[in-house]
Amino acid sequence: MPRRQATWGGNAILSLILLTAFVIAFVPYGIFIAILTPLVIIHQLLLRAIFSGPRMRSLPFSDPGWEIITAYNDGVDVYGFINLQDIRTDLVVFIHGWQSSSEKFVDRMNIFRSKGLHTLAIDMRGHGMAPDTDEWTAGKVIQDVKVILESIDREKVDRVHFFGHSLGAFICLGLQHNRHTGWWKDNCSTIMLESPMVAYSPILEQMASRISFMMPLLKRWSVKGFNRIHPEVGGLVWSDIDIPKWGLPSVPTLLLQSANDSRLGRYHYDLLMEQDIELHSHLIESLTHSKNKINDERDDLIRQWIDEMIL
Repeated sequence: MPRRQATWGGNAILSLILLTAFVIAFVPYGIFIAILTPLVIIHQLLLRAIFSGPRMRSLPFSDPGWEIITAYNDGVDVYGFINLQDIRTDLVVFIHGWQSSSEKFVDRMNIFRSKGLHTLAIDMRGHGMAPDTDEWTAGKVIQDVKVILESIDREKVDRVHFFGHSLGAFICLGLQHNRHTGWWKDNCSTIMLESPMVAYSPILEQMASRISFMMPLLKRWSVKGFNRIHPEVGGLVWSDIDIPKWGLPSVPTLLLQSANDSRLGRYHYDLLMEQDIELHSHLIESLTHSKNKINDERDDLIRQWIDEMIL
């Protein structure tokens, strides 16, 4: 299976340019055919922007209290960082946000660790210790999470809980769709979402703000590209990339929302609040979207959730 599914590689684009030059030079009226080449290249550049990975990396995980574990998803290394208690207990799985890394979760993981719970953080592709990928999708990250969860000794785990921040929350919600199954799904007990992203459509609209007239085309190209990369999904449509169709929890869910979210605003919070789920929501004035490794108000709510809903 070729590594690229939705976009062309550099060699393919170079071959197109050389072929176009040949057509112009040797084919009568070839200039008219060559007009299509810039349009094809623009299409490919826009697709690459849609499926591009992060431009920056946060520091990789370095705390010696967690063991590095590795799994493989279709030849790609998947990195996790796990701390197991000496007894059988619940596992809390952490998934970070865009251009972040598992390192940002150390202080929050220590809260759960101090309560006697297993903790596992997973680096998304192109983040922290994880390798880059030609075409970045949330679907690839979901598969990575599933693969590394399958590598864990489930005999040591009672129930499973997920904690997702920003884009990591989008991954946590996507895992709740009924297309995804596994022992971890059967044992999922609660979900915790911090300043979550719950819909992709406003993200693409923001990316395309300068070429908003092309949104109908970008939507079609995005969905078509995703389906080429993920044929196993069975054909997503545009409405499938936002909740509720993207995935909704059927378990108690804690929502810790930055009251003044400078990155995502209130759109995602409002959309999540409209859903018919067991949602325990908190708007936190002191919480920022990023640079929030420690926040006393949020951390106290986490401890309360552990005591009342996990232990």
